[in-house]
Amino acid sequence: MSRTISQIYSEAVITRNNYLQITELDSGRTKSKMSVINLMTYVMAVLIYSYETILDAFQVNIAKLIAARINGTPAWYVTMAYKFQYNSSNNSNDNFGFNENTFMLEYETVDPSHRIVAKAAYQEYTNDSIILKVCKNNADSASIANGMAYMPLSSAEMSSFKSYIQSIKFVGSKIYCVSIPGDLITLKCPNGVAIYYNDTYATQESILEAIHQSLVNYAKTLEYNSFVYYQSFIDAIQAVPNITSIDAGIVIEARSYNSLSGQYDSPETIVGQYRPLSGYIGYVDEEGEPTINLENITLIGNSQL
Repeated sequence: MSRTISQIYSEAVITRNNYLQITELDSGRTKSKMSVINLMTYVMAVLIYSYETILDAFQVNIAKLIAARINGTPAWYVTMAYKFQYNSSNNSNDNFGFNENTFMLEYETVDPSHRIVAKAAYQEYTNDSIILKVCKNNADSASIANGMAYMPLSSAEMSSFKSYIQSIKFVGSKIYCVSIPGDLITLKCPNGVAIYYNDTYATQESILEAIHQSLVNYAKTLEYNSFVYYQSFIDAIQAVPNITSIDAGIVIEARSYNSLSGQYDSPETIVGQYRPLSGYIGYVDEEGEPTINLENITLIGNSQL
């Protein structure tokens, strides 16, 4: 922290007087000379104060830069994933490399319209490696209507993305890039389990559609790569108008895509919480057909009791 001008001046006067012939300067004939020396000392004190103030400001700025520096952290790789550029119109990579003027790895032309990564997230894999998940916005309206808001990068896009991450990653870092089809969610009512509704005010078809929309809205609220909860699905159904009660025992299954086998694994029953392997979910089967249907869900109106 810089000293005040008064402090600097006082210290300078004490030090100066140790080197002056005080007796000579204190005589009546040298008062004007002493005034000039005092003025020069004061000017130097002001200069020293200015220098120390600049150093303080520089120190604060450096501290802020160090605090804000996240290079090489998992969060930094997520940020850089969003900056990835790919020209989808001709399926080619944007020119990316080392800029000798800025001494940074960067694109020759920054074009936000070529940034295809819609969502990115990381998971710690081991102590010295992470999994970097990415996806892009879904272009299929039918899939979007069933809650599948995202889709994986194509093989060409993913190859380019991996090369991009490889070029920017720090020496010794292990980054595994993942972009796979969304996890498939199916709700089932086993024998004897049903969802009850007031058929005075709603039809079976309208209730099914309302349940479907409520579950899709829940999927839309999920953060990418976040956990989904069994109770949240039940709450989404219960929130539908004219639903009177829900039997215990509704089964919720999730199927995740296996990149090694190239197909979906066997269903996994969600009991408490579940993290989608892809980072996102949809209520469709492998053929893209809705899983929220009367084959899986039993709806019973009050008049049917």
